[in-house]
Amino acid sequence: MIRMAMTIAATLTFAAPALAEDWDFMLTNNTGKAIKSIEISAAGAGSWAPNKFDPELRKEASVKAGGKTTVHFDKGSGCKYDLKANFEDGTSAVWPGIDVCANSYVTIRYDGGKPSFKTS
Repeated sequence: MIRMAMTIAATLTFAAPALAEDWDFMLTNNTGKAIKSIEISAAGAGSWAPNKFDPELRKEASVKAGGKTTVHFDKGSGCKYDLKANFEDGTSAVWPGIDVCANSYVTIRYDGGKPSFKTS
């Protein structure tokens, strides 16, 4: 009976869903346009969540061209995320497949009119 209870407890422990962790990275905006808001999604999922931030620490309403901001989000079980920037001019763009586990700094830009990024 005790062995069965221990087996059930071990099974439930491994079957429990992973809890989200708070993660962040530094984003540099080299798009040439001011960013109004930033959203992030697990790569390919398309379920966008807004950048989490502490309103008391936020000084600017947007991320100016050439500016930097910290992107805060709940990291699930994967490492690759898509980033969506909503610009002040009403347009938006997506930078897919950014590896947030291996990189603390992400620079977004356009190359030949297409979104591209550099990490470090």
